[in-house]
Amino acid sequence: GEARGSIAAFLFVRNNDGTFTKLRKVGGAGLAQIDNPESGPSFGVDSLVIPLNRDNKKLARSKLGSYYERFEDGTNSLFVSQAAVQLRDLKVYHGVYKDGEFIPFSDAEPFALS
Repeated sequence: GEARGSIAAFLFVRNNDGTFTKLRKVGGAGLAQIDNPESGPSFGVDSLVIPLNRDNKKLARSKLGSYYERFEDGTNSLFVSQAAVQLRDLKVYHGVYKDGEFIPFSDAEPFALS
């Protein structure tokens, strides 16, 4: 596994009216995304945690404020009124780059890329 820093990281939520709210990375670039095979993906240490454990494969937890900004109204969870929820499904999107293609922000923290 590994931890990646990024000043350009963000989370977003689809609102009930179909619009999206973007929550930016705060507190510096560190620990924007953590990928540990034994504990599942995490954004920040606690902003969005999906443990993927055998006992509860669809659990997700969220506590905003330390690593990703809170909502404008001060809400501190991606799940609005709950700190943890059971996911119905999980979709992961990522960039695909050709060999030699420039990857944006890949030089933002050279020590984190080794």
